[in-house]
Amino acid sequence: MPDFVIKDVAETPYIYSERTTGTSPEEISQAMGAAFGEVFAFAAEKGITPAGPPLSVYHDFSMGETMRFRAGIVITPEHLGLAEGSIGDDTLPAGRVVSFVHEGSYATLRDDYDLLMRHVAEEGLSLKPPSWELYLNDPDVVAEAELRTECCTYLG
Repeated sequence: MPDFVIKDVAETPYIYSERTTGTSPEEISQAMGAAFGEVFAFAAEKGITPAGPPLSVYHDFSMGETMRFRAGIVITPEHLGLAEGSIGDDTLPAGRVVSFVHEGSYATLRDDYDLLMRHVAEEGLSLKPPSWELYLNDPDVVAEAELRTECCTYLG
Protein backbone atom coordinates (compact mmCIF):
# COMPACT_ATOMS: atom_id res chain seq x y z
CA MET A 1 0.00 0.00 0.00
CA PRO A 2 1.38 3.42 -0.89
CA ASP A 3 2.09 6.09 1.70
CA PHE A 4 -0.36 8.99 1.38
CA VAL A 5 1.27 12.34 2.09
CA ILE A 6 -0.35 15.75 2.43
CA LYS A 7 1.94 18.48 1.14
CA ASP A 8 2.01 21.90 -0.46
CA VAL A 9 3.00 22.16 -4.12
CA ALA A 10 4.31 25.14 -6.07
CA GLU A 11 2.69 26.51 -9.20
CA THR A 12 3.68 24.28 -12.13
CA PRO A 13 3.50 25.45 -15.77
CA TYR A 14 3.25 22.79 -18.48
CA ILE A 15 2.57 22.25 -22.17
CA TYR A 16 0.27 19.45 -23.28
CA SER A 17 -1.70 17.62 -25.92
CA GLU A 18 -5.25 16.71 -24.88
CA ARG A 19 -6.83 13.36 -25.71
CA THR A 20 -10.08 11.49 -25.12
CA THR A 21 -9.82 7.72 -25.09
CA GLY A 22 -11.43 4.53 -23.88
CA THR A 23 -10.58 3.42 -20.36
CA SER A 24 -8.79 0.13 -20.96
CA PRO A 25 -5.08 0.23 -20.05
CA GLU A 26 -4.20 -0.55 -23.69
CA GLU A 27 -6.27 2.36 -25.07
CA ILE A 28 -4.90 4.76 -22.46
CA SER A 29 -1.32 3.67 -23.19
CA GLN A 30 -1.73 4.14 -26.93
CA ALA A 31 -3.35 7.59 -26.56
CA MET A 32 -0.73 8.73 -24.05
CA GLY A 33 2.11 7.54 -26.26
CA ALA A 34 0.75 9.53 -29.21
CA ALA A 35 0.15 12.64 -27.09
CA PHE A 36 3.61 12.53 -25.50
CA GLY A 37 5.18 12.07 -28.94
CA GLU A 38 3.40 15.18 -30.17
CA VAL A 39 4.44 17.24 -27.11
CA PHE A 40 8.09 16.16 -27.20
CA ALA A 41 8.30 16.90 -30.95
CA PHE A 42 6.80 20.36 -30.37
CA ALA A 43 9.20 21.06 -27.48
CA ALA A 44 12.20 20.03 -29.60
CA GLU A 45 11.03 22.23 -32.48
CA LYS A 46 10.63 25.25 -30.19
CA GLY A 47 13.81 24.61 -28.17
CA ILE A 48 11.88 23.97 -24.93
CA THR A 49 13.82 21.86 -22.43
CA PRO A 50 11.57 20.07 -19.94
CA ALA A 51 11.79 21.57 -16.43
CA GLY A 52 10.52 18.40 -14.80
CA PRO A 53 9.20 14.95 -15.57
CA PRO A 54 6.47 14.17 -18.09
CA LEU A 55 2.98 14.42 -16.61
CA SER A 56 -0.66 13.75 -17.31
CA VAL A 57 -3.40 15.97 -15.94
CA TYR A 58 -7.02 14.97 -15.32
CA HIS A 59 -9.75 17.59 -14.86
CA ASP A 60 -12.59 15.10 -14.48
CA PHE A 61 -12.68 12.33 -11.88
CA SER A 62 -15.58 10.42 -13.41
CA MET A 63 -14.71 7.41 -15.52
CA GLY A 64 -17.38 6.20 -17.84
CA GLU A 65 -16.67 4.63 -21.19
CA THR A 66 -14.15 7.35 -22.04
CA MET A 67 -11.71 9.59 -20.22
CA ARG A 68 -10.06 12.88 -21.11
CA PHE A 69 -6.52 13.80 -20.16
CA ARG A 70 -3.67 16.12 -20.98
CA ALA A 71 -0.25 14.55 -21.55
CA GLY A 72 2.64 16.96 -21.36
CA ILE A 73 5.84 18.20 -19.85
CA VAL A 74 6.65 20.63 -17.08
CA ILE A 75 8.16 23.85 -18.47
CA THR A 76 9.63 27.05 -17.07
CA PRO A 77 7.31 30.08 -16.80
CA GLU A 78 9.09 31.89 -19.65
CA HIS A 79 7.91 29.18 -22.06
CA LEU A 80 4.23 29.86 -21.32
CA GLY A 81 2.60 31.42 -24.37
CA LEU A 82 4.62 29.46 -26.94
CA ALA A 83 1.91 26.83 -27.40
CA GLU A 84 0.19 26.70 -30.76
CA GLY A 85 -1.93 24.40 -32.87
CA SER A 86 -2.84 21.22 -31.01
CA ILE A 87 -0.40 22.01 -28.18
CA GLY A 88 -1.79 23.96 -25.25
CA ASP A 89 -0.24 25.41 -22.12
CA ASP A 90 -1.57 25.81 -18.61
CA THR A 91 -0.45 26.05 -15.01
CA LEU A 92 -1.27 23.80 -12.08
CA PRO A 93 -1.84 26.27 -9.24
CA ALA A 94 0.06 26.20 -5.97
CA GLY A 95 -1.91 24.43 -3.28
CA ARG A 96 -2.30 21.59 -0.81
CA VAL A 97 -2.48 18.07 -2.25
CA VAL A 98 -2.58 14.48 -1.18
CA SER A 99 0.19 12.59 -2.93
CA PHE A 100 1.45 9.03 -3.25
CA VAL A 101 4.04 7.20 -5.32
CA HIS A 102 2.82 4.20 -7.29
CA GLU A 103 5.43 1.55 -7.99
CA GLY A 104 4.97 -0.85 -10.89
CA SER A 105 2.88 -1.10 -14.02
CA TYR A 106 0.74 1.81 -15.15
CA ALA A 107 -2.04 -0.74 -15.63
CA THR A 108 -2.29 -1.14 -11.82
CA LEU A 109 -2.47 2.59 -11.00
CA ARG A 110 -6.24 2.24 -10.55
CA ASP A 111 -5.68 -0.07 -7.58
CA ASP A 112 -3.72 2.62 -5.73
CA TYR A 113 -6.32 5.26 -6.64
CA ASP A 114 -8.95 2.99 -5.07
CA LEU A 115 -6.82 2.87 -1.91
CA LEU A 116 -6.51 6.66 -2.03
CA MET A 117 -10.28 7.06 -2.18
CA ARG A 118 -10.68 4.79 0.86
CA HIS A 119 -7.97 6.73 2.72
CA VAL A 120 -9.62 10.06 1.90
CA ALA A 121 -13.01 8.78 3.15
CA GLU A 122 -11.49 7.38 6.36
CA GLU A 123 -9.69 10.67 7.07
CA GLY A 124 -12.75 12.81 6.29
CA LEU A 125 -10.94 14.64 3.49
CA SER A 126 -12.34 15.85 0.19
CA LEU A 127 -10.66 16.14 -3.19
CA LYS A 128 -11.06 18.53 -6.10
CA PRO A 129 -9.74 18.51 -9.65
CA PRO A 130 -7.38 18.56 -11.24
CA SER A 131 -5.27 15.57 -10.37
CA TRP A 132 -2.02 14.70 -12.09
CA GLU A 133 0.63 12.04 -12.45
CA LEU A 134 4.37 12.68 -12.75
CA TYR A 135 6.27 9.88 -14.48
CA LEU A 136 9.49 9.66 -12.48
CA ASN A 137 11.31 7.21 -14.73
CA ASP A 138 11.15 6.03 -18.32
CA PRO A 139 9.35 2.81 -19.31
CA ASP A 140 11.80 2.49 -22.21
CA VAL A 141 14.70 2.37 -19.72
CA VAL A 142 13.48 0.55 -16.59
CA ALA A 143 11.57 -2.68 -16.11
CA GLU A 144 7.81 -2.37 -15.67
CA ALA A 145 8.06 -3.45 -12.01
CA GLU A 146 10.47 -0.54 -11.36
CA LEU A 147 8.26 2.23 -12.79
CA ARG A 148 7.56 5.05 -10.34
CA THR A 149 4.64 7.45 -10.76
CA GLU A 150 3.88 10.29 -8.32
CA CYS A 151 0.13 10.95 -8.18
CA CYS A 152 -1.26 14.21 -6.77
CA THR A 153 -4.77 15.51 -6.18
CA TYR A 154 -5.79 18.83 -4.62
CA LEU A 155 -7.56 18.73 -1.30
CA GLY A 156 -11.03 20.29 -1.40
